[in-house]
Amino acid sequence: MASQGGWSLPYWGGPSWTPGFLLGCGGIVFKHRLFIFLAVVLCMGATVHANAAPGGKAEAGVTRMRLFVDPYQAAFYLLVPQGWRMEGGMRPSGVDWNKLDLVESNIGFRATSPDGGSRFGWFPRFYFIDPASYVRSSGGMLNPPVGGVMDGAWVYPPMGVEDFARHIVFRQFAPRELGQARLVGRFVEVPELRKLAPQVARQVQAGYVDFAFEEGGRPVRGRLYTTLFTLGDGSLWSNIGTAAWIAPAARVKEDSRLMEYAMRTFRLNPEWVKQATAAEIRRGEQMVRQTREMNEADRRWQAERLARSSDSQTEFYKVLTGQIETRDPETGKETWLPAYRHAFTDGRGNYAVTDNDAAASTLTQGTDWRPLEIINRNAR
Repeated sequence: MASQGGWSLPYWGGPSWTPGFLLGCGGIVFKHRLFIFLAVVLCMGATVHANAAPGGKAEAGVTRMRLFVDPYQAAFYLLVPQGWRMEGGMRPSGVDWNKLDLVESNIGFRATSPDGGSRFGWFPRFYFIDPASYVRSSGGMLNPPVGGVMDGAWVYPPMGVEDFARHIVFRQFAPRELGQARLVGRFVEVPELRKLAPQVARQVQAGYVDFAFEEGGRPVRGRLYTTLFTLGDGSLWSNIGTAAWIAPAARVKEDSRLMEYAMRTFRLNPEWVKQATAAEIRRGEQMVRQTREMNEADRRWQAERLARSSDSQTEFYKVLTGQIETRDPETGKETWLPAYRHAFTDGRGNYAVTDNDAAASTLTQGTDWRPLEIINRNAR
């Protein structure tokens, strides 16, 4: 599954299919009122054409679709061609560091035609962090490598959809399946997909790119949709609605039309959205507390770091000027004296210093003289 620096998505992979599914109402059972909309779409808009039904019997003008409901949380549903194999659902993305998996898990599924040649699916969502932000905030002390992980986010600079496809989808999400894919043509903007980005998003790019590669010696075509957006100062960014389809080039026109239709029937369950929103609010409150604690810890660390730097400078100054700092253990009074190994006071403003250990041991016997502590700031 996933690991820092390179994982492959478990929802892609396989060899080639048999065309022949047409749109219609047969074989679909709706158990909830929220699915009535899909029934209306199917019954009134069945216009896709093909040659054979799954069982082999010709049914001109009809492709049977079935309703797929997320088996993990009933979080989403969509229509898929009868006989296509479904995998995945609303579940963790597969890496334990992904902060988007904390409460509501993540969407990751794929649908595969009976012979495996055509497939479509949805990739999980991640947060990404610009490595330059760590360099700036740490004064150059931190320089995390691209592709690493910091604070629950993948370390990558912000990028457009074309570079996202090349560097993230092809190389990280599905390297075994799409590692040799190349982009065909240029990025095409789809304004409707911009709605997927949250209202707080800053820069948004939404649309698709087409790609091609060979599978088993045969040319394959594909299309990748995604919405990318930045947050805050632009150093934090994310992907959402990252979906793709793949089909053999020999039948890409027929198969892509069917898969595009199925992908467009994707809907989130409103009841699940309410639950996930409430969970996100609770998580946000927890993150605020954690952030406050982290900021306080960072403030203390900075204060201690500055104190240590100041202490080192003070000790260096003592060496240069031949002085020591002393503290009276009874009164707490601190005094600078000439640099000797032993220092004493009689408590009346008088001081004595010596390097002679024997003299130091006898000075306090039967007298008012008491030893002073010699302060070493570097020992703190």
